Amino acid sequence: MKVANLIRNVLLSRTAWLTKLMDPRRDIDAECGHPEEIAIEDYKKMFTRGDVAARVVSLFPEETWKNNPDVYETEDEKETEFEKAWKELEQRVPIYTYLQRADTLSGIGTFGAMLLGFDDGLQLNEPMASVESAPGTASPSQLLYLRPLDETLLEIPELNVDPTSPRYGQPNLYRVTFEDMTTSGRQTIDVHWTRMLHLADNRSNSEIYGHPRMEKVFNRLLDLRKIAGGSGEMFWKGGFPGISLESQNMGEEEIEFDKEATKEQIESYMNGLQRYIATIGMSAKSLSVQVADPSPHVDLQLKLIAVAMGVPWRVFVGSEAAQLASEQDTRAWNARVTRRRNEYVNPFILRPFCDRLIAAGVLPEPADGYEVDWPDLNAPSDLDRASIAERQSNALAKYVQGGVDVLMPPFHYLTLVLGMSDEEADSIIEAAGEELMQVDTPSPDGDVAVRASGNGNGNRFGG
Repeated sequence: MKVANLIRNVLLSRTAWLTKLMDPRRDIDAECGHPEEIAIEDYKKMFTRGDVAARVVSLFPEETWKNNPDVYETEDEKETEFEKAWKELEQRVPIYTYLQRADTLSGIGTFGAMLLGFDDGLQLNEPMASVESAPGTASPSQLLYLRPLDETLLEIPELNVDPTSPRYGQPNLYRVTFEDMTTSGRQTIDVHWTRMLHLADNRSNSEIYGHPRMEKVFNRLLDLRKIAGGSGEMFWKGGFPGISLESQNMGEEEIEFDKEATKEQIESYMNGLQRYIATIGMSAKSLSVQVADPSPHVDLQLKLIAVAMGVPWRVFVGSEAAQLASEQDTRAWNARVTRRRNEYVNPFILRPFCDRLIAAGVLPEPADGYEVDWPDLNAPSDLDRASIAERQSNALAKYVQGGVDVLMPPFHYLTLVLGMSDEEADSIIEAAGEELMQVDTPSPDGDVAVRASGNGNGNRFGG
């Protein structure tokens, strides 16, 4: 107890000391106009009207879903019933487009969902009996439509409160608002959880609510709007030189000042084509233009946003600048996207979606389960492969012409230096040997052809 009290007193003393360092008369958030609480409507408005805010919300989904995964049952060449049904579904419904939209919309607020429409003949508020039935017993069904929804269109009026249920704490019912179903206004419908796919990114303490993607950078987004909007206003007001009207009277005689006439002259000069100002007893002087470059301030805010999101700055600002990013940044970013695919998209979006389709009878039950494979983000592109091939060809030509095969045999050069596999190296050496045999074959007149690529010492690649 004495040790615990001592630690508590030290912590309280440190807290009091830190409190003294802060000026209680100054509230930084209040001075900067940063809200203490952010409503979902604020997030939605920022996403809809904000340029950088939309980038913050859509960046991870765009990078995650830029390559479609491969969903399959087995690696055999023979196509299974599950694989055939999945390919037919992909051709009929743009599955990955809908999943990306749902992933994006769920990041606006704390959660999102996607409505799955089946042809089971039941209402949306009725449960699908096949979802909770034994695997493989669902009657064949068809997926009619998909509808991604953000938090502004969703409510959760009922949760599962049974602690013995595997769905403890999960929604039992959703209240969905459709904005485009009627011409007179909104329409609200209750939907059972078996017809909804729940999405929540950046989860911490809750399994149904996550943190909005804009939450950590919301203040920076507001500051960025101030800078961008202020720069336009600054140019509009400061780019055009102001005019100072000064009295020319140096004596004690009072000069009558016609405000309305002077105002009319100024407005005609500022807003019309009139290029002169007629004044009596006054002189008009042009004020200096004061316009500052907002680029450094904009870049600072963008870098702070990128740091908070854990995104390389060149990747955050766009693809053109991302091409200049270092290989280390690119690989680190690819690793994070891959981790998001494996730790969030697969277990919380793609597999629940596939499992729901299997339970509903849209897809047949795979005998040994199914796999989800994503393309390797670090795989070389066509341009990369062409560049690698050019460098390897140049290195190989110098190796042959320089007679380095005396110091290092071709097999070791191909495997240790060029990084080829043993099979690839043996194949190249064998092909080179066959080529040499053809070149060295005597011609009908008895002459022997000389290989042009051989070096001056008579050494030949593969010989």
